[in-house]
Amino acid sequence: MKLLCPVKTGIFLTVVLLATSMPVAAQKYKEDFNSAQEAAKGSLWADARNLFFSAATGADEAADSEVAQRARYAVAQIDYKMGTTAFKAEDFETALKHYSDGETIYPAYIKNVYGKGLALRKLGREEEALDNFMAASAAPGDRKTSLAAENQIRDHFISQASTRLAKRNATRADADAALTALASLTQLMEADSDTYYYTAQAHYVKGDWASAISAAEQALAIHNGSRTDKAKIYYVLGESYVSINDRGAAKNAFQNALYGAYKLSAEHYLETL
Repeated sequence: MKLLCPVKTGIFLTVVLLATSMPVAAQKYKEDFNSAQEAAKGSLWADARNLFFSAATGADEAADSEVAQRARYAVAQIDYKMGTTAFKAEDFETALKHYSDGETIYPAYIKNVYGKGLALRKLGREEEALDNFMAASAAPGDRKTSLAAENQIRDHFISQASTRLAKRNATRADADAALTALASLTQLMEADSDTYYYTAQAHYVKGDWASAISAAEQALAIHNGSRTDKAKIYYVLGESYVSINDRGAAKNAFQNALYGAYKLSAEHYLETL
């Protein structure tokens, strides 16, 4: 019998080993996926994440795009869950890491992008937070999260405006800064009642009472909140009418401002007009 030469024998053994090991390796990622599901059912989130990640890697090697995508999606969901747990515990650095990891492995799961924005805001990194809210608001597929991101964008600019106007002796420069912030907001999305309210306040500070009255009336036209919340709009409207000596219109406005924090001040105006 003719013996195989050492070189050919080595090649033969290598081929045999590869042939017998491939089905086992190909199935391991599916086993990891199933084990990850069981770990998730038991709320063993760290274990589940590791197993899903391993399943995604194995599925990539096996060219199984369906399992790879499902596994990555699951990892992103777990990252969001762990990030939110850390966020609620006020561990914002850890929350940011989880959200960032989730965004990296599955960018289309925009809850992690939104979560990054929240964590960054808590860490005082407001401009970075805004970038993430902008990205989340524009992303398709999860309208609920996109709307939440839009609200955060509104909060960003409304906060800038209200902070400048809340000063005891707000100046024209403060009013101009507030109007700049509000203009930036309206470039991104439709103005709401608060946008018009702070616009009215800014114009009142600047002494542009006609513009203040116009903005306040626009705020009232679309306002859908409580009477107490609406009182603030009527109050700035009343003050603007006082400034142009329209006593009748001022009284009507202050009558509607007799609620909540504005009640006593509105009563004072009504007694003196």
